[in-house]
Amino acid sequence: MSKQYINATTAEVYETPNGKKRSMLLIFGDEVETTGLPKDKLIPVKYRNRAGYIDKNKLGSKPALEIYFIDVGQGDSTFIITPNRKKILIDGGINHRALGFLAWKYRLDLKESPDVDIDLLVLSHADADHLEGLIPIVGHPKIIVKKVIHSGIATFKSDVYKTELGNLNENGEYLITYIKQLSDLTNLKLSKNFSAWQKVLTNENVPYQAVSALDKTFDISDPDITIDIINPILKSPNNPPALQWFKDKSHTINGHSVVLRLNYNKVSVLLTGDINKQSSEIMLADPILKTKLSAHVLKTPHHGSQDFADDFLKAVRPQISVISSGDEGKYGHPRAIFIGSVGKDSRSDSPLVFSTEIAAAFVEEGEKKEKSTSLKGEDFKTVKANAKARKVFKQRLHGMINIRSDGQKLYAFRRIMGSSPWEQYCQTPAI
Repeated sequence: MSKQYINATTAEVYETPNGKKRSMLLIFGDEVETTGLPKDKLIPVKYRNRAGYIDKNKLGSKPALEIYFIDVGQGDSTFIITPNRKKILIDGGINHRALGFLAWKYRLDLKESPDVDIDLLVLSHADADHLEGLIPIVGHPKIIVKKVIHSGIATFKSDVYKTELGNLNENGEYLITYIKQLSDLTNLKLSKNFSAWQKVLTNENVPYQAVSALDKTFDISDPDITIDIINPILKSPNNPPALQWFKDKSHTINGHSVVLRLNYNKVSVLLTGDINKQSSEIMLADPILKTKLSAHVLKTPHHGSQDFADDFLKAVRPQISVISSGDEGKYGHPRAIFIGSVGKDSRSDSPLVFSTEIAAAFVEEGEKKEKSTSLKGEDFKTVKANAKARKVFKQRLHGMINIRSDGQKLYAFRRIMGSSPWEQYCQTPAI
């Protein structure tokens, strides 16, 4: 037995070795385990504990870069597996859907399932629709988070500081309450969400580090991958560190989201949190940072908000864009002007613009749409709670956008109905 990976855009899995009845359709990069020798072209395999037969010519030994844009509704959560199997989680939404994804993918509902290592967890910024879903993940007994990086901004109780993000300098231009590490939060009057965040990080003894563009890169210990840190931008890093105040709390916490560019051979992916027009213009004004914005895949800023800089999109020139949003909020994301602009500014004559919200609207015939199911208060030490989280997430599978790459090609997928269960694309990264 050995691990193998799908090396074609899609590959049929058949129930029998004669290849007459298809049971599954797998996509590029999916991992299978061979369980025997091939008969003619078909070889027996297992995929997620389901047995079948697959064309041996559609299997290879090299893992792919896997990116899952999880449907968490109005919020963000992105899970990345690098070619050398490092795992990165960026944000967790406001609910338990990101945890449900991990329970689904790694079968956390089974007692015999191994622990899951998250090599890097990124809190792009501390808004609830990015932070809340991370708290139960960090505290999960089967999930081991090895390191957290963040923007340096915490949130506090009202009337403690001049703003809910901390104190400003005398002329109100800079936020001077800057959190480098977990110990900086000791004895501070934190908001309810951030207090719960501090507690779980402390309980699990997770290293917690602020990053900025001054750090330039982050080493994930995968020789195939480099990660550029593009934002936030510190204005006075030595005396002491401070961040520009963007008019109000919302613009400031969003504008200083952690922005990363992940590079794999010919493919680059830009992950932008909730940056806005003001912070984008600061990045564009820095000639070095501006060159790092170019990317083939863009996790679009702020759920497709209208608060964006068109010159930023021109600098990125995305080939594939993914908008993470939901219909349960009052925000009306994504906005029509953003969808039009991100397509217009593409480097490709055939730009792909995905929306988790739109994808989630498509369900299998006869499948019931997800009922409002709360997982708050569940004890995820129990098999029952993890099974419930997995079940709830499976009802959202259609909202997840899958991007895969071997460093030479880009593959994009979303689940649909019809004769093929996938809307599928294979593209060459455009210059």
